[in-house]
Amino acid sequence: MKGHLIKTGRSVSDLYLQPAVGTTIEPEAIAELCTRLRAPDCPPQGIVQLGEWELEYRHARAFAYTVELLFRDGIYDLDGLARSGVILDGGAWLGLSVLRFRSLFPDVLIHAFEPDPALFEVLTRNLERNGIRNVEAHNVALADREDELEFLATGTDAGSLCVRAREGHLTRVPTRVLSDFVSSPVSLLKLNVEGSEWDVIDELGDRLALVDQVLIEYHGFNELPQTLHRILGRLDEYGFTYIVSHFDERNHACVPPLRLTADFRYFLLIYARKLDTAK
Repeated sequence: MKGHLIKTGRSVSDLYLQPAVGTTIEPEAIAELCTRLRAPDCPPQGIVQLGEWELEYRHARAFAYTVELLFRDGIYDLDGLARSGVILDGGAWLGLSVLRFRSLFPDVLIHAFEPDPALFEVLTRNLERNGIRNVEAHNVALADREDELEFLATGTDAGSLCVRAREGHLTRVPTRVLSDFVSSPVSLLKLNVEGSEWDVIDELGDRLALVDQVLIEYHGFNELPQTLHRILGRLDEYGFTYIVSHFDERNHACVPPLRLTADFRYFLLIYARKLDTAK
């Protein structure tokens, strides 16, 4: 069923919450922290200070990379958020994305999904330690069915239901379907689910019409089916306008000289929005 666009006489400012001011962390502080996290003698886990937050980390290099992407480069930053005020954060890892969304939009309800049991405990401790309220954390993986499925736990942000060509250990985790959480308007759906993007979007079905903005990290891995065309087609079907970015120069397969080999591995960021919402 084709998605229905909301048409009103109101202005964009009436429909959207603007990001909070004063949310920038000094670039020097980010650079200093990430240099320490990448140092050869940095402990693999510990507690660091990021702005006003005290954060527990795992896998120092992955933590540093994510800090740079979210707080230096702002790859999840939006210029406004629909006043329904609900964010669904699929693949919340240690909570950095939750903290970025909370700093930009202090009053929204955030549902955070993290399947790895050990990392989920760190996520919840980070939220509690810093007094982050109005967040519902779910220790489940988003999938195309409610079940208990095999999950590759890597200890980093790369745990996956479908990728196996990495170091880690297999465990079983409960899965939930996204449609259970989309029965009323959603301001933003963010997915970083390591190859399960299409399964989650496809299961959502007609309820995608209730979502205002979408951020998806697409994982183009040689061992996975290519589903980018399906995701973009579904977004178009439901009235979204989208852009696709490689978002980082370290994403080597996506910067010149362009190349595709049999062992390709790349990441893309899909951002989509219903531009006719305010008409």
